Amino acid sequence: MISILLPIYNGIEFINESVSTIIYQTYKDWELIIGINGHPKDSEVYKEAKKWEERDNRIKVLDLYEIKGKSNALNEMIKHCQYDWISLIDVDDKWLPKKLESQIPHMDNYDIIGTRCHYFGDRNDQPSIPLGDLKKHKFTNVNPIINSSCLIKKELAIWEENGIEDYDLWLKLWKQGKKFYNVESIQTLHRIHQESAFNAQGNHLKVDNLLKKYGHTSISQDSVKENRCLHTMAFFHHL
Repeated sequence: MISILLPIYNGIEFINESVSTIIYQTYKDWELIIGINGHPKDSEVYKEAKKWEERDNRIKVLDLYEIKGKSNALNEMIKHCQYDWISLIDVDDKWLPKKLESQIPHMDNYDIIGTRCHYFGDRNDQPSIPLGDLKKHKFTNVNPIINSSCLIKKELAIWEENGIEDYDLWLKLWKQGKKFYNVESIQTLHRIHQESAFNAQGNHLKVDNLLKKYGHTSISQDSVKENRCLHTMAFFHHL
């Protein structure tokens, strides 16, 4: 069984698309935790999310109005999860119907499981990420796990608030020798638009600092621009 985390600060206009792709998963043994950050219970954002809770008893909406930052919100959402595996999805992204089903066979042998990804919206191409077993991949060269494709053991899912919390977590777990795998088929659709993390400014500085944290040489701004997978920034703002 899988607990799915869907944090929302911006992008409520996409919720029907993202949640629908969860509802239509061929794998049905899941719960969905929707965390509303930065919006009070009387807001339209919160009310829109609650509509989904009323439609399906596997869906729960959390009021995270007082929580600041995406990482802190995710860490709070984890406390409400029933199951030992966590899957992540951003509100403006989507899954193909067999996304979870494609990851299930790898749960016995790996700690973190992603999938191949396709960009849609303002782009129509794919990030160049390694596929299959990632034990030979050097994580400091490229972030190999697309955030919305991630399936991770709950015991490992602890995020730090720094604006690139996903890549930080993958680097930490890679250094610890945890096992990563990317499903070779496209199962995750990552939306690129003006407000998306892909277009966030200043990512290269945060990535440089993150690599230094793990004792590696920083990389240039041009390299980061070419490395599309590094642009998985938070939708949550520090309030």
